[in-house]
Amino acid sequence: MEFRWENTPIFLVCLLGILGVGLLIHYYIKRKLQSVSQNSQALLAMAAELTQMAPWRYYQETGLFEFDDMFYAVYATNTQAEGAFMTPQDYVRRFVHPDDAAVVNANMDKMANNGENFYVQMLDHRIIRRDGEVRTISVHIKNDGKMKKCYGVNQDITERKAMEAALQNSRDILSLAAELAKLGPWEYHQDKGQFEFGEEFYAIFGTTVEEEGRFKTLEEYIRDFVHPEDRGIFASTDLHKNYLHRIIRRDGEVRIVAVQANIVSDATGKIVQWYGATQDVTEHKQAEAALSKQTEQIRHIAYTDELTGLSTRTHMSEWFGDEMEKARGGTAAGCVLFIDMDDLKTVNDTLGHTFGDAIIREAAGRIKRLFSQQDFVGRFGGDEFLVIVPGNSDRQEIAAVADRIIYELRQEITVMEEVFRLSASVGIAVYPEDGTTIEELLKNVDNAMYFAKNSGKNCWKFYDIQMQQVAYEKMIMTKNLHRAVENSEFELHYQPQIDIAGGKIVGFEALIRWRSPEDGLVSPDRFIPLAEQTGMIKPIGNWVLQEACRFARCLADNGWGSLYVAVNVSPHQLCADQFIDSVRTALEEAGIAPGQIEIEITENALIASLKEAISQLEMLKSLGVRLALDDFGSGYSSLTYLQQLPVQTLKIDKSFIARIGESGTPKSIIGTIVEMAHHMNMTVVAEGVETDEQLAYLAKNRCDFVQGYLFSRPVPEADALRFLLPS
Repeated sequence: MEFRWENTPIFLVCLLGILGVGLLIHYYIKRKLQSVSQNSQALLAMAAELTQMAPWRYYQETGLFEFDDMFYAVYATNTQAEGAFMTPQDYVRRFVHPDDAAVVNANMDKMANNGENFYVQMLDHRIIRRDGEVRTISVHIKNDGKMKKCYGVNQDITERKAMEAALQNSRDILSLAAELAKLGPWEYHQDKGQFEFGEEFYAIFGTTVEEEGRFKTLEEYIRDFVHPEDRGIFASTDLHKNYLHRIIRRDGEVRIVAVQANIVSDATGKIVQWYGATQDVTEHKQAEAALSKQTEQIRHIAYTDELTGLSTRTHMSEWFGDEMEKARGGTAAGCVLFIDMDDLKTVNDTLGHTFGDAIIREAAGRIKRLFSQQDFVGRFGGDEFLVIVPGNSDRQEIAAVADRIIYELRQEITVMEEVFRLSASVGIAVYPEDGTTIEELLKNVDNAMYFAKNSGKNCWKFYDIQMQQVAYEKMIMTKNLHRAVENSEFELHYQPQIDIAGGKIVGFEALIRWRSPEDGLVSPDRFIPLAEQTGMIKPIGNWVLQEACRFARCLADNGWGSLYVAVNVSPHQLCADQFIDSVRTALEEAGIAPGQIEIEITENALIASLKEAISQLEMLKSLGVRLALDDFGSGYSSLTYLQQLPVQTLKIDKSFIARIGESGTPKSIIGTIVEMAHHMNMTVVAEGVETDEQLAYLAKNRCDFVQGYLFSRPVPEADALRFLLPS
């Protein structure tokens, strides 16, 4: 049978049409609701982020909280890390501060057992976020009336609490709960041209209705109460609006009041009623002034370095952020200079931080004087400074600025009658050429500074893209160094030390070499600093110690047990746990006398703490090993620490020896050093002796031992033993 519309009853056609339209409307409403829901969710997320609110649900049947990423954002974590559901006990255990756990548990029991429809703010409590920060939150709860579900919001109120505490501590005034002062209502009667005041109003003014009368004209009010200096306000202010002025109470006290007016008009705009209230806001205004002052003080503390008065890293981030926005928009250019004082750590370790801080203050002042108010000059931390010069990207001009910085910082600094002559290394980056973000520029200028420091210090370096290549090569060398430790690619060479008086060998200095498959024989100057940075210096140092003890055993077995072997020890080794035990073990395994080993420490890098260094050295001395101070005179030389170190040998740095042929102070200092060391019962070794003239001068000044190319370069073990054989 063929279907035909013309055979369909009209009511059925209408019904189908209505159903079709209904489906379209249903589809449209569904899409609209989905859109509204999505928008609502987005707005809710934004509101939660701005107000630091964490929404949650609690299900009575399961006894579980439901948390989402908006909740966990306040706790510095996320759903993936914590899970969407959690028992009250787990919440307390994971997040609640231990001191507040009992209070939170009690309020949770109240929430779970109260079946009435209620809205409760629980006691504020502290949490410990996943990043370790302690914050304060306020909990708000509402149930669905049947207690099947509870809804709530945890709001981070840490800053608000801190502000309340600051105000409470600074002034015993109204809390931030903003307890309002008493209000004095009033009404203006148009027909009388007078204000009507009640007892509440007059209480603010220190008087009563009985004394003043219930009605006053505006002129009488101004005459009786308004401070003379504020009477002009009434001539220039629309009295139908809100305004402030001072009053003089009947007891003579000056107060500040806020006048709040309300107007009722008819359809034509005519005022039919004018009323309002006067509020004493004196304490409120005082609190605002105190808060403003306190905020300024906090800002000053956050933005100003206490030691130097320069800007802080926090200030730099804000200041530089604005500059980078301009640079990315192509409207700004400039340069960044990263300044690091050279060897200030030695001053701190030997003389104390009082001296170091005084030097930092002086250095900060010298740097500050070189720049204008438009430039940013800040202390980046420790003995590091950061200078940003907007508008100057000319490399020649910047180089001249860097030269002036280095010149100023290497001038003498006198602190408590001690004279210091230090230096600085400066890294330079130009923006936007070398970066358009703070992170990128700081990384590049930091690389440039370290490049300057590794180039001998007391100089400046511009950032160069090749520094990335250097960083890459460093990464490759680090990988190869790990392999070298595993594959024993190191070997020791030995340089003899000669008794000047007798011309005989008294010992050897053990010097490490790395025979790399890629680079051949690698100098320790290249890989030792890297080994210290990566922590590989400990296994390498232990190997050197064991190998030197083995060589000393070999010397003893061949009848040369009176000779010693000197081993350089990194400060990273000296301060390491178990170092004393490793020395004791190496001596025992080699079966040698402790006096056959001499431990050398460098003057420039004693250790992070001189006190700890002395303690370690005292223990080494008690073992019976010899102790020597290497490279004396190459850094900050001071009798203060020299007298504290339990060393028997002083090694004069080769830079002094190289200048023996010259005239002047460096040459004459050698005799003073020898005399001083002998007075302290120390033996003196001169390093880097290369000429007969140097040897003769050292002999004349009664130096004890010498070593250097005049006698031998460092050689492998077999060649070192040949020196001892009869010729």
